[in-house]
This record gives sequence, structure tokens and C-alpha cells, in this order.
Amino acid sequence: MKAGFLLYRLGCLGLVLTAGIAWEEPLADSLRQNPTTWFSVAILYGFTSLAGLLILFVQPTWLERDDNGLFFFSHGAALLATLWLVLWCFVWLAMLANMGDKAVMLIKHTAYLHLFGVGFSMAGYATGWMASRKGEKSARFLMTVGWAVSYMAWFNLYLQPTLQALWAPAVGGLLVVLGAFLIERQLKGKVEAPSQLS
Repeated sequence: MKAGFLLYRLGCLGLVLTAGIAWEEPLADSLRQNPTTWFSVAILYGFTSLAGLLILFVQPTWLERDDNGLFFFSHGAALLATLWLVLWCFVWLAMLANMGDKAVMLIKHTAYLHLFGVGFSMAGYATGWMASRKGEKSARFLMTVGWAVSYMAWFNLYLQPTLQALWAPAVGGLLVVLGAFLIERQLKGKVEAPSQLS
């Protein structure tokens, strides 16, 4: 489980580093000129840093003993992450609509990507309920958070490649997914091993 948690924690740090976006152009200049946009920026990008900070403190023992608190927290985080990603889809739609003649074509092409990105988040959330133990459910919900953040970052890098701070959550989210997947596999193995002996 050590390797899984190492990847997981590195990924969480990547999510926290999303906060660096506030000092990058053109976003930093936009925030200086119009301070009222801080609220919307905090919702859109702040969720990533907050989620990374909160899931960073997950302990292996909480997953092993099927902790109720972690189950409810990870479930809520996964649900919020999925809804937050849907919110981003509306923001991207507004951004693409301002691209003039190319707007219609871009919206059509990116709609398929959003089906993939949001669809995977919803599938991750749904599979969390299919696991038998709360520890496994929690790990799958944490994977959903990682995927939602990673997809947001990759798509924003496509639209705004100057925002280099987005590389941290783009890679970090995938590390959270991989780490939580490895943790979940090891949790499942520990449960199956005693049952095979009996």
C-alpha cells in the first residue's frame, strides 16, 4: 500500500499547487483589473486546491478499517467534484462561444470530449457504490475527485496553454487516480485472502 499512498500524496500536492494559477497571466492581470472576479475564480479553481488539501490527510488505517467519516467525506467530495466539472462545461461553452467563426465547430468537437470527461467522473462515482466495503468505496470516490480535477486541468491547458500552473493538477489528478486505484486493489486483496483460507 506504500507505493499507492506515495503516488496518491504526490497527486494531492499537485492539486494544492493549482493555487499558483492566481499569479499567472492573463488571469493575474484580469484579477487586478476586475477584483470582483475573485469569487468566480475561487469557485472554479479554488475547489481544486481545497480538495487536494483535504484529501491529502487521508490515512491508510482509515481505509483499512472502513472508516465511516472517510466514507461520507469521500462520497461528498466525489459528488461535488462531478457537479463542479459539469459547471466547468458551461464555463467552457461560454469561452468557446466567444471564438467567432470557429465557435460552432469547436463546440461540436469538444462536446464529445466532455462526454468522455464528465462520463468518466459519473462512472467513477457510480462504481464507488458497487464496491462491497466502505474502504474500497472511499478509494473509488477519491479516484473520481482526481479524475475530475485532472480533466479540468487538461482541457483548460488546451484552451489556455499560457496557464502553466495547470500542469500540476493535470498530472496530480492522474496520480491521485493511480494511487487510489492501487490502494483499492490492495484493500480488495486483503479481504479476499482471508476468505480463501477459510
